Amino acid sequence: MKKIYYLFVILITCYACNEDIQKEELGQISLNGTWQFLASNDIDEKEVLLKTFSQWDTIKVPGNWDTRERYSEYVGKGYYQKEFSLPENWNGKQVRLKFDAVYETSKVWLNGQELGEHVGGYTPFEFNITDKVVFDKPNSVVVMADNTYKRGAWWAWGGISRNVSLIANQDVRMVYQHITSVPDFEKNVVDFTIKYKVENNGNTSASANIYSEIEGIHKDSVSLTVEKASTAVSYLKFKKPLSEVKLWHFDAPNLYELNSTISINTNQVDTASDKFGIRKFEVRGEQFFLNNEAVRMNGINRVHDHPVYGNTEPDDLVLKDMLDIKSLGCNFSRLMHAPLSENLLKVCDSIGFLLVEEIPVWGDDDPQTFPDNPLTKKWMKEMIERDYNHPSVVAWSVGNELRENDSIAATWPEKKMTKNQYDYANSMLDYVAALDPSRLKTYVTITTYRKGEIGSEPYEKVDFISMNSYGKAVELAKKTHDKFPGKPIFISEIGIGQIGPAPKGKLTDKLVGYLKELKDLPYVTGVSLWSYNDYRSNYRGTPESGFREWGIVDEKRNKKEAYKQLKEIYAFWSIRQLKETDK
Repeated sequence: MKKIYYLFVILITCYACNEDIQKEELGQISLNGTWQFLASNDIDEKEVLLKTFSQWDTIKVPGNWDTRERYSEYVGKGYYQKEFSLPENWNGKQVRLKFDAVYETSKVWLNGQELGEHVGGYTPFEFNITDKVVFDKPNSVVVMADNTYKRGAWWAWGGISRNVSLIANQDVRMVYQHITSVPDFEKNVVDFTIKYKVENNGNTSASANIYSEIEGIHKDSVSLTVEKASTAVSYLKFKKPLSEVKLWHFDAPNLYELNSTISINTNQVDTASDKFGIRKFEVRGEQFFLNNEAVRMNGINRVHDHPVYGNTEPDDLVLKDMLDIKSLGCNFSRLMHAPLSENLLKVCDSIGFLLVEEIPVWGDDDPQTFPDNPLTKKWMKEMIERDYNHPSVVAWSVGNELRENDSIAATWPEKKMTKNQYDYANSMLDYVAALDPSRLKTYVTITTYRKGEIGSEPYEKVDFISMNSYGKAVELAKKTHDKFPGKPIFISEIGIGQIGPAPKGKLTDKLVGYLKELKDLPYVTGVSLWSYNDYRSNYRGTPESGFREWGIVDEKRNKKEAYKQLKEIYAFWSIRQLKETDK
């Protein structure tokens, strides 16, 4: 296990170094590092821009202010400031300022001019700053981050939590290239579709050629015209014999690389490079199929949380956690209630771990649950556009545990989704299908086995039912199947109370029994324990330590007795499944 871990560390580190070199060559400057910082809910924004920033505190970006003792309980607005200078060879190019994530509501100014706002704490956003930057002196960027908005029981870590960068392009650039590669096992071919989105910031229309290569598989090109100050989309489609490719699987996560260049009049103006995997994850009846093989999978949830790093988790922590989770016999989960970090997605691609990604819409009082919500659509679009090429992502979820609040239904057994929540889920499932028809769709329920009925649950539009259970899991799975038949059921969370602190915290006998019995239900295609790690929280029921003790390891990754229990349970069922397959 240690040898495998160190090998992955070397590979990931080399990959990251090469990526940084490529970014510098292609015109990208990191703004990570030390920024000036002020935490204040009282200061006026106009006054902020007039301040002497050198008198502020300093803070590391990316990171979370609440990992520092003096700001550990601070909720509200944090102001960041940094100066930067641009190289002279960027003059005349299109310059953009990109944030990979800021929690949760942000506003950005450059040289005293407001660039705009962004709402949503886990997805990237950017501004074209070409007409606002200067080259004869340093530029000043100010960012306001507000972490007041909170969903769920996880900690609302505040601040600029992911990378910040400056990017220079020619007038014409590649916004993204999305590759879909779907095996057809009846015809023994793989159907490839590459979707290119190209932007033209110039004053005249541009005729561009895109040349693409997947090493060892295919070379091709496509032409398109992009009108001035607009974007255009083009597609490249081709087929390859199934025998000529290696499929991506949790036991063999084979990856390919798509490299593309955009040229205008034989001059190269932009490049793009993306890794991807060829696989088919689908539903047939009440079963999951991966690459034409029925699969039933084990899982565990993981909260992006660490007392030292907050949710700005370094590569080595993410890698170590996911390899540990994989060693437990896990290969499928909806890890977290929010878009995952890019370093975690790359690890999952590399080790063969299947993911359901979800936007942070959660609980009985979520203000976002109304149909055709433009904000949740924006979150979903930003997540899908960023993560489209990751083979580890096999499904999208539009929300978690939406239900009536206590003022409507006084007792848990009486709860169902409200009309607004139901309409929200249905409209979002339609939107997901339009954005990405190549992946499965789901919504995580705790009402199917209560008062939920066909017509009040988004049953028809989900590809599989995801349900959470914190008691009577087998009985509730059977009840859900009886009321909503014909589709797989994934137990996306299972537990009974908090496990307790390390090292003695353990799974109850009742929960162990549920985990074993659920495998006897043929329509239950996966089970995921909540959770891998303890995590910081101020949600009701959190122990005095400030960490919810649901994990099989604590917040510092010390193992509990529950760790060994789960490993034995999953090993037993893996062996049993192999014997059943041999029969």
